[in-house]
Amino acid sequence: MRPQPGLTRVRLRIRDADGWPTGLRLRVSDDRGTYWPPLGHLPVPDEAARSAGDLVLGDGGAVPFELHALVHDGEEIDLAPGRYRFSGRRGFESELLRLQVDITDAEGQVVELLLRRFADLGAEGWYSGDTHVHHPDPAGIRYEMECEDLRVCSLLVMKGGLPDPPRPGEGVFWNVEHFTGGLASASDERYLIQVGEEFRHRRLAHLVMQDLRSIVWPVSTGGPPESGVGGFDWPLMWHAAGEAHGQGALVSWAHWPYPSMEAPLDIALGRIDSIDLLTVGNPFEPHPELTEIYGMAGPEVYSLPPIEVYYHYLACGFRLAVTAGSDKMGPYPPLGGARTYVRTRGGLSYVSWVDGIREGRTFVSTYPLLEVSVDEQGPGATVALDGQARLPVIATAVSLEPYDVLEVVHDGLVVASAQPIGARHEARIDTVLDVDRSGWIAARAHGRTMLEYGRTWRRIPVFAHSSPIYLARPGRPAAAATSARLFLEQLGDLERWLDREAHLPTPADRVEAQALIDRAVAVYRRLAHGGE
Repeated sequence: MRPQPGLTRVRLRIRDADGWPTGLRLRVSDDRGTYWPPLGHLPVPDEAARSAGDLVLGDGGAVPFELHALVHDGEEIDLAPGRYRFSGRRGFESELLRLQVDITDAEGQVVELLLRRFADLGAEGWYSGDTHVHHPDPAGIRYEMECEDLRVCSLLVMKGGLPDPPRPGEGVFWNVEHFTGGLASASDERYLIQVGEEFRHRRLAHLVMQDLRSIVWPVSTGGPPESGVGGFDWPLMWHAAGEAHGQGALVSWAHWPYPSMEAPLDIALGRIDSIDLLTVGNPFEPHPELTEIYGMAGPEVYSLPPIEVYYHYLACGFRLAVTAGSDKMGPYPPLGGARTYVRTRGGLSYVSWVDGIREGRTFVSTYPLLEVSVDEQGPGATVALDGQARLPVIATAVSLEPYDVLEVVHDGLVVASAQPIGARHEARIDTVLDVDRSGWIAARAHGRTMLEYGRTWRRIPVFAHSSPIYLARPGRPAAAATSARLFLEQLGDLERWLDREAHLPTPADRVEAQALIDRAVAVYRRLAHGGE
């Protein structure tokens, strides 16, 4: 069909840095700033976009709610003759694209959009992925992955509760029809999609399970919104995670730490492999809305920032990788807006990517690209200490979006920092640390710039954090007493909830739950008696 009178049809030619056809996130605007959608992409007025919470695309920074489209090579756009600004971006490793184009009334015009990389982490064995996605479907995700330069995606089965279910606890399901126990058919050699599961309870936890062979039922427990009215608060997350581990799956704590009543039990008893340190909110600040939504009141740990709670678990000696996912349930936030980079062994496969998380070879990011080594060992490695040691530490970061500082963190304390410089916001730390006991070292980059992927609580900072590099000295454990006492208090809160509020199927289930709590309490008591 011909374009409408007064408009000219223009084809988009999009190429990546290697000259291959690809996709990107694109905004086309005229000299008055009006957005022009490519064919097949809805033209939404700016005010409606603000109400809907459309995601970010700025020309040089994170400007909220500007309209855009995800487009592939060969798509078309109808434009009136005039001058247009083409603004695009693709993931975290390609330069921002800015192009002024004059469109005439001639037929057959082509606009070339050529991307240039300023970093290529894939060449170094690092591959980006999103651990936590519910929308749209495997084929749609494959389309978006190419536009966002995202190599791995875990689409998750989820259950939502019904207010008046035909039987107690029943609900509706997302993505069950796409679950195969293996790669989705939309995958190819470059883009890997597999359906996993989010197992949920409003107070206890939301757990992400990747590389599952079969669905862990009942998918959600308790009552609304995760499960239907009248549902049992059983099985516990401990049971669900154990079933996933029995299949060889990876278990991550979703949108840490909201909610996390059961966290000290599951972590102490070895059921959790990683935590999604980054999904919504600022890791350096407690999230007031999410704290209220999930009823997180009482124990001191609920008033602490998410990153600090994570550090307390590391202080107890638990090895937990960092992961990140977008929790995408609709057009926004963007796929991979919060993503996990994993260093794999022997190239990229879904299994090698999941194994890399299990082994702690990760960093999470909303833009900064982070590297860190301790004595030439990267994230997930263990540096053995015979006694007092002087350890060389190198950390670097580079980012499309500005951040304020790059830091090295040792046992929860910042021990070195550097400010970024230049157009690519590059920073480097090269230092030596004196250490004499077990513990951990990691790097992080962060700043005040907030990425607003929605008008309510969908705000996250420009941020990156590596998984720890662990330090091991026999007979000299990390000081864990303060951290252990926090989790003992939280376990007391879990115990009271089970006694007074929990809806369990049988008295025997209460006895079993108490036995699990007692096992976890014993772990933290040993740590608490180990000294400050």
